[in-house]
Amino acid sequence: MRIEKDGLGQMQVPDEAYYGIMTMRSTRAYDIGPRTLDDYPEFIKAVALCKIACARANSEVKALKPEYADAIEKAAREIIAGKFKGQFTVNIFRGPGTPLNMGVNEVIAHRANEILTGNKVGPITTNTHVNMSQSTGDVAPTAKGILVYEYLSQVSEILERLATMLEAKAREYADAVKMGRTLAQDALPVTFGMTFSSYAHAVNRCVSKIREERSSWNISCLGGTAIGTGMGAQPGYREIITGHLSEVLGRKMKLAENLPETMGATDDLLRAYSQIECAALVLWRMGRDLMFMSSGPRCGLGEIDLEDAYESEENRRSIPDCLIGACEKVIANQAGLVQGLQSGWLEMGATSGVPFKLFIESSEILMHAVALFEKNALAKMYIHRDRCRSMTEESTSLATMVSTLLGYEVGTKVAHYAIDHDVTCKEAAKALKVLPDAVLDELFNPLNMTDGDKLEALFEKYKEYRRL
Repeated sequence: MRIEKDGLGQMQVPDEAYYGIMTMRSTRAYDIGPRTLDDYPEFIKAVALCKIACARANSEVKALKPEYADAIEKAAREIIAGKFKGQFTVNIFRGPGTPLNMGVNEVIAHRANEILTGNKVGPITTNTHVNMSQSTGDVAPTAKGILVYEYLSQVSEILERLATMLEAKAREYADAVKMGRTLAQDALPVTFGMTFSSYAHAVNRCVSKIREERSSWNISCLGGTAIGTGMGAQPGYREIITGHLSEVLGRKMKLAENLPETMGATDDLLRAYSQIECAALVLWRMGRDLMFMSSGPRCGLGEIDLEDAYESEENRRSIPDCLIGACEKVIANQAGLVQGLQSGWLEMGATSGVPFKLFIESSEILMHAVALFEKNALAKMYIHRDRCRSMTEESTSLATMVSTLLGYEVGTKVAHYAIDHDVTCKEAAKALKVLPDAVLDELFNPLNMTDGDKLEALFEKYKEYRRL
C-alpha cells in the first residue's frame, strides 16, 4: 500500500492501483450500483484527448516541462487504447463531473511518473501538472462535446448503411405488388419497392438531421477553467488551446462564443438526443410494419418472411420485435435524460451522470439493434409475390378504378357484386359488362395502379367511356 494525501487527509491506496485518493473517496461516497465509469470508455477517452491537447498547450507556453508533457501524452494515449480498464471505479451516477476529470488526472499522473522514473510516485502531480490551466468546469463540457460528436457519427454511419440496404431492397422489389392499408383496412395497391423506398427516405432524413446536429458539436470550452472566466490558466494558454485540441481530434474546433453559458448548458444534450430519438421512432414504425407483414405462418398476412440463423417461426418473428423493443427503450430514456439534465443550476451544467449514461446506452442500443436487424432479417428477407398479388387482386378496393371512370355508384355496384359472388372486382366488372373486357384487363392490372403517370395515361386513353 502507498499513502496518498489531499486536503481532507490521507488514505492508503493499493500499490498496483493507478487511481488515487480522489477516486477512492468518490468510489466509497457513491457506492450505489454496479455501473461505473469503466463501463463507459468513450467518455474516459474523450477526457484523455482533452488532456493531450492541454499538455501540448501548457508546454508551448513553457508552463510545463516538455518531458512532463510528453509523459502525460503517452499515458493519455494508453488510456485511449484501453489499457487501464478497472481504474475508473466511481459510480456513473456521479462520475461524469469532477470524479471523471480527477480520475483521469490520477491515472495519467501515476503512469506518467512510471514512464519517467519507473515508479507511480514522482515529480508529476495530479493537479499541478496534469490539470494545469484546467478545471472540471471546462474539461467536462468539452469532453461531452467530443463524446456526442463521436456517437452521432457512429449512429449516422450505421443508419446510412441501413438506408443503402433499404434502397437495394426497393430496387429488388420494384415490381412486387402488395395491398396498401390504412387503419389496417384495404386501401390501394403499392409495390414493395415503394414501401422500402419510403423507409430508406425516412432513414436518410434521420441521417441528414443527425449530421446537421453533429456540426454544432465542434465547440471547445477549454480555457474557461472553472466557470468561464479563465482564472488559473497560464499566460498565453487560452489563445492556443483550441488549436491544439483541433490538432488532437483531427477536425476544426471553435472556442465557445459564450463560455459561461456553454459550460453550464443543459439543453444542448437534449437537442442532440432528440435526433437519436427521432431515428428510433422511424425504426420502430418500420419494425412494426414488417412484423405485421410477416405475421403468420397460416393465419396472418404472410406477405414476407424474415429469416435469421434459427429455423423456428418464433425466432424469425423476433427480429423486428427486437428492433421495436430497442427503439422503445431509446424513446423511454428521454424522460430520464431530461430529469438528469435538471441537475444543472447556477454556474454548473448537469452534475448527474444519468444524461450521459442514457445518451451512450441509447446510441449503442440503437446501433446494435440495427446491425442485428440488417444481418438476421433484412439481408434474408423473402417476399411471397404470388400471395401478395393474389390478395391485391381480391381486394374490393380495386373497384375504385371503375368509380374513377364511371362514377361512385357503378364502382360500389361492382364491389358489392364481387363480395356477394366471391369473385375479384375485375371478374365482377366483366360480369356486369361495365366496360369491354380488354379495357378492364388493363385497368385492373395492379402494377398500373401503383404508378400515377400510368394511371393518368389510362384515364386519358379511355376518357370516352366516362359517364360523369
